[in-house]
Amino acid sequence: MLAGTIVLCGCVSQEPPHAIGRAVRRVGAEPECFCVEKNDAQMARAVRAARRHVGVFITALQHPAPGQHDFEVKKPFVQGDKVEHLWLSHVQYSGGRFHGLVDNKPQNITGLKMGQRVSVNPDEISDWSYVDDGKLIGGYTVRVLYSELSPERKKEFLEGANFRLEP
Repeated sequence: MLAGTIVLCGCVSQEPPHAIGRAVRRVGAEPECFCVEKNDAQMARAVRAARRHVGVFITALQHPAPGQHDFEVKKPFVQGDKVEHLWLSHVQYSGGRFHGLVDNKPQNITGLKMGQRVSVNPDEISDWSYVDDGKLIGGYTVRVLYSELSPERKKEFLEGANFRLEP
């Protein structure tokens, strides 16, 4: 998992739409988990952008340049009315699908375990990311949540990250 990565849990919440108000927990070394309203416009735009530009990710994944590493996709897991978006690491692309290992401890989806191998279609992902010479590429949902952090939390986040966030 990318150090400093924020997990997006698609919980339905009646709390304020600000990311800090949506924070649900931080467990040891686990990344922070945020509940996001189903109709969060910024997050919806981020997911659409990730899907629109997934070809960039596939190309880099299949032919990584020196300095490119930590290829991950975020998959939405649905169980009844619960949706949880979790990162998959050790991603491979074959048969038109991404295959990887669940890289976060599920908070709301039962029967799913960290390290479990799963697959997802490119048009179903909610995000993708990789690090290129220390710079985060992709990470559309991460950027939305990061933008809503306080200056202190942004500093803490970047100190724990193994990448730079640049526009």
